[in-house]
Order: sequence, then C-alpha cells, then structure tokens
Amino acid sequence: MTLGKLATVWDGEVCGVRGALEDAPSESNVLILSDSQAAIAAFRKAGKTGRARIADLRRVMLDIKERQTRLGPNAVSLGWVKAHNEVCGNENADQLAKHATTLYPEDPQITEGGLKQAWKRKREEERRVKGVGMGRVVKWNRKARVMYVQCRTGKGNLQAWRHKIGKSDDPECRKCGRYAETGKHVALVCTHGEDIGRRWGTWEDMDDRARWARKEKDAEGYYTVDLVETFFSKIDLR
Repeated sequence: MTLGKLATVWDGEVCGVRGALEDAPSESNVLILSDSQAAIAAFRKAGKTGRARIADLRRVMLDIKERQTRLGPNAVSLGWVKAHNEVCGNENADQLAKHATTLYPEDPQITEGGLKQAWKRKREEERRVKGVGMGRVVKWNRKARVMYVQCRTGKGNLQAWRHKIGKSDDPECRKCGRYAETGKHVALVCTHGEDIGRRWGTWEDMDDRARWARKEKDAEGYYTVDLVETFFSKIDLR
C-alpha cells in the first residue's frame, strides 16, 4: 500500500502496523515489531487516552481493542527493533516500503503532518528559485536587511501598505510622486533608486549577487562591496 505525497514517514509507519495487524491470524496472539519508536509511542498513548489523530491510528486501536476483548489483554504486543541492523524481516519491510513510494496510491491520504510537510517543502522550493533570495544567508548590515524585507514583502513603512491598512491618506511615492510606493516600485522602478545606485530592473537581476559585487581598495588592501546591500542601506522610508 502507498499513501501518497501528503502523508509523512510517521503516517507510513502507522499504516504499516495497521496492515500487519489486518494480515495477522485473527485467533492467536500477535507480536508486531516496528523500527519506529515514535509510532509505538503513539499507539501506547492512544491506548491510554482513547484518542487518535489519524484514521489509521484509530483503526489500529479499534482492532487491538477487539482482539483483546476476544483473546485477552496480551492479544497484541508491540515491540521495537533497531533499523538497518541486518534484521531480515525489518530489512525486507524497508525494501517493500521504498518500492511502494514509486507506486501510484489507490487511496491517497491527507494528514495534518503531511500538509505541514508539503507546505514546508513548497516554501523551501520557493526560496530556491531566482528572485526570492534563493534561500541564502546574506551578511548585510541591519538597515539593508530591514529595507530588503520590507520591499520584498511589500509590507512595512511603505506608503502603499500604510494606505492599505488605513495609516496614510496617500499611497504615492514620497520620492518621485508618480506611482504608488510599493516595495517593487522602491526597489526596481523609482527614479530616486538610480540616484542611490540601482543598476537592475527585476528581482531576478538583483539576486545575481556575483554580478553586483565590486572589488575596491583602501589603505589596508582590497575588499568586496555588495552594491545591492549598499543600495538598500541608502533607502529611506521615513
């Protein structure tokens, strides 16, 4: 069985225990071994509280309860086995699980953890593309970082944003007075930007850090100047 891309590894471990329990003999005691301590802990907690946050976990707990009613309190035992330690059954299960990830899910599941994981992955991918910082850490001075974030998000002490939230009567740019003072306008369009060193016309061009690095020399030798950092350091949104 395969769960799809909107489920986590933990969801898969729980689903695996569910499958093992469903295939186990119904009239004898069962020992299920898993290499996921998190999944085992979740089963034990659900057994004590009677609450489970995903469907597979609820199904397992109902199945265990039904077996215990018929066969006694020791009808189902859960145990932990160390992963990747040449335990034959566990290694076979691991290979089957990897193969299942290549199959199209017949009944894909959407779980809370899966949604959080998918959203995190989406944000990471967005930060990798050109024009969105590419996920890198820049060692800029504080003012440059603050101005960059305000321009990139379009929020902060920008007239267009202040007008939108009712803090300003006029959305126009305080430097050129021709267009709304958005982050894009300040960073890429405003004529005042040319006066303080802007040499780019798009976010993608601006993100090419190597292109805007300049070598300069003083009494102590050569040093690198980041023209983008210098530009944002000179922006005044007061």
